[in-house]
Amino acid sequence: MSPRKSNTPVLTREQIVAAAVQLVDRDGLDALSMRRLATELGVGPMTLYYHVPDRAALEDLIFDAVMGEVDFSGDDPTRDAQDRAMHLGHALRAALLAHPNTVPITLRRSARTPGQLRPVELMLGILYDLGLDPTDAIAAVDVIGQYVFGTTLAYVNHLAQEVQSPDVPETGGESGVVPEEFPNLARAIQQAEYLGWDEMFDRGLRALVRGLIVARLDDGGIEAT
Repeated sequence: MSPRKSNTPVLTREQIVAAAVQLVDRDGLDALSMRRLATELGVGPMTLYYHVPDRAALEDLIFDAVMGEVDFSGDDPTRDAQDRAMHLGHALRAALLAHPNTVPITLRRSARTPGQLRPVELMLGILYDLGLDPTDAIAAVDVIGQYVFGTTLAYVNHLAQEVQSPDVPETGGESGVVPEEFPNLARAIQQAEYLGWDEMFDRGLRALVRGLIVARLDDGGIEAT
């Protein structure tokens, strides 16, 4: 390996990842490339490849960085397990929303590194405390994870559309639904209270967690209290 030139900036992997997250936060995921990131850092692309072999590895590191911001500090093992599951779901969503442009990365990559797996480890422990066996618990983690990541991506897309079309009403304006053809949908549009994205997320997550418990009760897997 050729010796490093004396005027070449000394980079760490942490600096590279921080710059990558900042780039995606500012300019969007489409702006991310090894060449663009090298320019941001004031180095040549080959300097980056010394630390990160390719874009796929860089996306893994960005995923690590985002998951590393999930705030576990509010988790209290003495609290009700349902409340703990809800808190973790909200903490995961908050970390994703702190870096909304990175959400597509987290959706297309499987959790496999220690940083990515820590939320999974904690949620599994909570679900075991609820009485789920390992098979049901891992299935529940998958369902809850898909809900959190999926609804967060939908919200991020909604925010992007608001920026592009700021004059469109929050409810979407006229629905175009013909009541005679879709009476149930028309009734929902006319009568349902608009709760907002945060409240809808909370209700959906709570329904999932409770539903998982009820399913185990029906199977006789958990004793009712």
